[in-house]
Amino acid sequence: MKVQILKQPVMFRVLYSLIPIILYAIFLYGWRVLALIITTNLAAFFSEYIFVRNKPGGKVTSAVFVTGTLLGLILPPTLPLWMAAIGGIVAIVFGKMMFGGFGMNLFNPAIVGRTFLYVTFANYMTVRWVTPFTSLPGGFAVYSRIDAITSATPIGNESLFRLPQLFTGMIPGSSGETSALLIIIAGVYLLITKTAKWQAMLSTLISFLLFTTIFHIDSNPLYYLFSGGILFGTVFMVTDPVSMPKNKYAIWIFGLLVGFLTVFIRKFSLWSEGFMFALLLTNSFMPIIEYGITMKKKPAKPAS
Repeated sequence: MKVQILKQPVMFRVLYSLIPIILYAIFLYGWRVLALIITTNLAAFFSEYIFVRNKPGGKVTSAVFVTGTLLGLILPPTLPLWMAAIGGIVAIVFGKMMFGGFGMNLFNPAIVGRTFLYVTFANYMTVRWVTPFTSLPGGFAVYSRIDAITSATPIGNESLFRLPQLFTGMIPGSSGETSALLIIIAGVYLLITKTAKWQAMLSTLISFLLFTTIFHIDSNPLYYLFSGGILFGTVFMVTDPVSMPKNKYAIWIFGLLVGFLTVFIRKFSLWSEGFMFALLLTNSFMPIIEYGITMKKKPAKPAS
């Protein structure tokens, strides 16, 4: 089996930015985090390979490793590996290849995979969390920490966790979503290297903080920003160059909608984590919104 990989420097920069987050996730929860990431990457890679293997010049894109790694990092550390593999397959097959492959997908593939797992295996995705290690060698000395299972997560439990815990990431949660500090550093790196657009990040954050302040007037909006997947999603998902709008005005609308819908879903639905649904909904509406903006800017044709 001869496998050719299309090298995409932009995707490699995203992977570089994720290295500290991966290492910290291993420290917090054990080497099982790496097993999750390897599983999702293998599932994603072979899923794409099946589709491109017989095409002339068909190559597996480097983007598939970004999808696999991001998916692994937004899953609970305790998720069974076979479920993680299903998530990787769904992410590529239904989130990417069914639209025609790289550059054609409407939705972020990693979010498609996580959403499928979230609604299909809700008990595994929302109940069993791991209390993280807080001192060395931490998770570097164990495969997994099965003796510290908890159902408490920051979302909806404001009294249980303080801002310093949320900022450093020493809280129960998905493998790579907990450390606001490392996510912010990764975001700065992506902006400096011009891998991600600042407009998408800024508009999402402004909208999220604004509507969090409105809907949770007695709470600190930073608490909600540093808990759940909104910050990780803002840096790595909203800025996805394929599923993000191309028009500069549409990018601002895109971010504003994602931020608002995340807060709205968290506040009024049964789902405590609203970001993934907010992103998928916004992705669905953006083509028609961007089309409307483009048509409005076109000069009217003179009457014949």
